[in-house]
Order: sequence, then structure tokens, then C-alpha cells
Amino acid sequence: MSFALFIVYILCTYLRPFEVLAPELNAYRPMLLLLGVALAISASEAISRKEWGARPVHFWLLGMLVLAIGASRVANSWAGGALLAIGDFGASALLMVLCLLNLTNTRRLQATCLAVLISVVALAALGVLSWHTGYMSDELVLRQNPTDDESFDAAASREGSIEVPALDDSGRYFLRLRSLGFLNDPNDFAQVMVMVLPLLWWTIVPGQVLRNALVAGVPFSVLAYATYLTHSRGAYLGIAAIGLLIAHRFLGTMRTLMLVALAVGALGIVSIGGRQLSSQEESAAQRVDAWFAGWTMLKSQPLFGVGYGNFTDHHYLTAHNSFVLCFSELGLVGYFAWMALIVVTFEGLNRAVRYTPLDTPERKLAVSLRGSLAAYMACAWFLSRSYQPGLYLVLSLGIASWMCSRKLIGAAADEPPIEPIPWQRHTVIAMVLSILAVYSFIAMR
Repeated sequence: MSFALFIVYILCTYLRPFEVLAPELNAYRPMLLLLGVALAISASEAISRKEWGARPVHFWLLGMLVLAIGASRVANSWAGGALLAIGDFGASALLMVLCLLNLTNTRRLQATCLAVLISVVALAALGVLSWHTGYMSDELVLRQNPTDDESFDAAASREGSIEVPALDDSGRYFLRLRSLGFLNDPNDFAQVMVMVLPLLWWTIVPGQVLRNALVAGVPFSVLAYATYLTHSRGAYLGIAAIGLLIAHRFLGTMRTLMLVALAVGALGIVSIGGRQLSSQEESAAQRVDAWFAGWTMLKSQPLFGVGYGNFTDHHYLTAHNSFVLCFSELGLVGYFAWMALIVVTFEGLNRAVRYTPLDTPERKLAVSLRGSLAAYMACAWFLSRSYQPGLYLVLSLGIASWMCSRKLIGAAADEPPIEPIPWQRHTVIAMVLSILAVYSFIAMR
């Protein structure tokens, strides 16, 4: 019962049926009601079974992050804002708890990955349909950068280019594909589509060419084209991260690091889809200025930051970087908890890939989800998405994957014991390296 409700909640989170089919119900907060019921039943069943898809450290780190979010408001002289901040982050935190209560075995993890994959592919297909037919284009296509061309309206009306984005060659608007709900920003939509790309590899069956073309090839084409239509620069970084993980398997660590260095050096001269990644471009310069503002906030309030949600109180733009947004708003205390969740998940997936026997569903899932997490975090380097549900969903899937692999490894008597993950030391290293990376961009600017 609990797992069925959980899958329904995941599908509704992405597909937004209440918004599309019955928007009048939104006043009654149906998603919040569904989440509450699913949580209550899932917690009851998990306690009775004494089984969940995480270790205590994962729950402790999530709790530490929640407390740090509240403390960041208290430290900035607004004790009453602590509950508001925790409530605002609550949807993401509770989604992660709901996942970890339900993802207790490989079969459930596979079903959840399939639900996420189907949902995102369906949204991508709907977006492509909207782009070429005009169906729901007001909701699914963002029109940016209007010009002052007074003759446009009459011409566009005659040609029907307003209704059908694919036919709009007027140049008055810069058109970008987006989706519904928390994916209504093109960058968010692109980030999630890139995140699910590695999951397609999990669906491939060796030797079945026709099946693989239908099950993996067609969805890949839809996702790739829809991602292109978002014109998101961050998405290309996510795809590059997937490529680097694949390259690491063949090139080794040192050669892959050299490839990373070359890729970073090329960022200033690469242009994608007409939107330059050059640090001299105005929007890129504004991003680095925002990073500098975040760096200044961290120096002024190193422990608890300037407070959850307060970045724009100190700078006219958001951080445009999930790492910067987190350490500037939550300080080093909150940044440690946030980074630790990412590090312990990624390290667990690495262990799963290393120790799980070949040709097992558990290893294939671990490889796919490691690519998903790497892609999501690469996109997050240019997006302020520190607290969005998508991150905590992919973290939950990664944690559950490691737990499933641990069960499989533990069942094999001839397998060596797995040493504990030194996540504390690795988290501190990741914190230092990420902050230094931000500062190097600032220094170059």
C-alpha cells in the first residue's frame, strides 16, 4: 500500500495532473495531502518491518541540514523565520524521507527509476509536441528577450508564428522549452532531462537491437531534442559530466583530470546554441559577480551564513550556483551537511560499482544513478537549485542503490568486508575544493 502511494506521488510530482486536469483543486493542496498520507502509511509500515532504504547517517545528515536552515535564520536575528524556512524546505526533505522509507529492495528501486524515467520522457514528448503544434505553448514555451519591432505583431498574426513556436522565425523572442510545476524554468527542465539520460542505459538488454532501439533509442532522441530546445548551457555541462564518467573507465583518473582541465579552459571560447559560455558575456559576468557577492556573504557570516532565502536581500540576482547559494545562505555549518549528503551518496555509488558483481541489476543501477547524480551536480554549478526536490530525489535513489548493493554483497560469503566510507574527511575536502573553484572563477573575472 505504501509503495503504491509512493509511486503515485512520484508520478504526480512530475506530471502535475491536478494542474493540467483540475486546476481548481489546487486550492485544496492535493499534493500536500497525498504526501502526508503516503508518509504516514510508509512510516507505519517501515517501523513495523524495521526496514528502510538508508543508514542512520543519511537521516542524521538530512536532519542536520534542516536544523542548519532554521539556525541560519535565527543567527540573522529572525527567530520566527526559522519555522518558515524549514517549512519552505519541507517538501524536498519529506520527499527524501518518503523515498528512503520505501526504497528497501532492488525491485522497488527499479520501479521507481522506471516511474521517473517514464514521467520525464512523457514531459519531454509533450514539450516537443507543444513546440511543433502550439498545444499548451503558453505554459510550455518561455518567450524571452522581446524586441521593439513594431511590425512584428501583424506579421506574426498572419503567419501564426506566435501559436506555433517552431514556426516563429521573427527573431522578436528567444524561445525556450520548459515544463510544469517545479520544472517551469527551462534550466530546471533541462537539468532533470539530463539527469535521467543515464537511466536509459539501465534499460538496455545486450543483443536485443530492436528492443533497445525502441526502449532506449527513441526516449533518448526525445530527451536530447527537448534538452536542445531548452537552450540551457548548464545541460551541456551535465552531458559533459556523463561523458567524463565514461571516459574515466577507459582513460584512468589522471588522464580524465587532464581532460577536465582542458574542458574548463575551453569554457570561455565555446558557444552553444547562440548563447556563449564566455566569461566576457554579460550574463556570465553577472553570474561571476553574484558568486563574488556570495563569497563576501560567507566571509561576513562564516558559520551560519546570511540566512536561508536571503541571498537576494544582499545582491540583486540569485547566486546562479547551487554551491554558492548554499554556503552563502547557510554558512559552513549548513554547507557541511548539504555537501555531506552529496559526498556520502556519491561515495556509496562508487562502492556499489566497485564491489557489486558484474551483470547484476544492482551494479547496473549503481552505474546509471552515479551518472545521474554527476550530471545533476554539474548542471547545479550554474543553477541555484540547492534546495529543489529533484536533487533530493536523485540523492535518495543513489542511497537506496548503495543499500541494495550492500545486501547483495553481504549475501556473498566470499566477498571481502567493505570498509566504512570516510565521508567526514571527504566532505571537508569537497567543501574546500568547491569554494576554491568558485574563488578561482572570481579571480579570473
